[in-house]
Amino acid sequence: MSDNVKISIIGGDLRQLVAARMFSENGIETAVHGFDLYCGDFSAVTKCRTPADCIHGSSAVILPLPCSVDDENVNTPLHDEKIPLSEIFCHVSDEQILCGGMINFCRPNSYDYYEREELKILNAIPTAEGAIAIALDKMPITLHGAKAVILGYGRIGKALAERLKGLGCHVTVCARKDSDLALCESSSYRAVHMRLLSEVVSDANVIFNTVPAVILNESILDCVDFRTLIIDLAGKPGGIDFSAAEKCGLNVIQALSLPGKVAPETAGSIIYKTVNIILKQEGVL
Repeated sequence: MSDNVKISIIGGDLRQLVAARMFSENGIETAVHGFDLYCGDFSAVTKCRTPADCIHGSSAVILPLPCSVDDENVNTPLHDEKIPLSEIFCHVSDEQILCGGMINFCRPNSYDYYEREELKILNAIPTAEGAIAIALDKMPITLHGAKAVILGYGRIGKALAERLKGLGCHVTVCARKDSDLALCESSSYRAVHMRLLSEVVSDANVIFNTVPAVILNESILDCVDFRTLIIDLAGKPGGIDFSAAEKCGLNVIQALSLPGKVAPETAGSIIYKTVNIILKQEGVL
C-alpha cells in the first residue's frame, strides 16, 4: 500500500459508512462528510465539517450509489443540507481519483464503480434475498409450492431463480434470448419466451421483474390475477405500466436499491471491495 494515502467519502447511506470503516480498519486515513443525521460510531474515521476539508489532501474521493438523484446534488439521505456536485468538482483536482455510482458526469480520473461487473454480480445476492423477503412478508401463502415468474435472466434473475427453487417454488423464467432459455432448462426451471408472457402470468402467485423496460404493459396486466404480487426490481423506467396496474387493482411493489436497504453491511463491503480494486489498478493503493 502507498504511504500517506487519504480516502474521502462524501454523502450516501450506511453502505458508504461501512466502506469508510473498512478503509480505516485497513490502515488508510479516511475522512467523511455528509452524515450529520447518523448517530452511530464513526470508529477511527474523521468526520469533516465541509466538503473542502474532507477532500483536501485526498488521493481519492468516493461519492455514493446513486451519486445523485437530481443530477445537481450529491445523494445525501443522512445529511440535512444539500451538497452541490459543482462544489465537489471545485475542490477535486484532475490528479485526484473520483469514484461514484451511476455517475452522470465525465471528468478526468473519474470512475463509475456501479458499472463494474464484480459489483453487479455480488449486488445481485442481496437484491434477490431482499426481493424474497418482501414476498414472504406480503404474500398470504408460503413460497414453498407457490408459482413464481421471473422476467429476465440476467444476474438478478439467476440469483432469484436459484434461491426460489431452493425454497420449493415452481419457477418460471421468461427471457428473450434462446441461450438464456437453454440455461433455464439446464437448471430445471420452466423456460418461456417473453412473447408468450401473457400465457404464464395468469396463474402466478408472484411475479418478479428484473428488466428495465416496460414489459408488463396494460394488455399483459389484464391477464394477471388481482391476488398476484408483483415486485419490480428494475431501475428506471422500471418494467411495469404503473397506471395500468393501478386501474387493474394489482398489488405492485417497486423495490429499488434493495442491497442498501436490506443488507447495508454486505452492500457496503461490496462497494469497498470494488473501489479497492479500482484504486489498486490506478496505483493509489
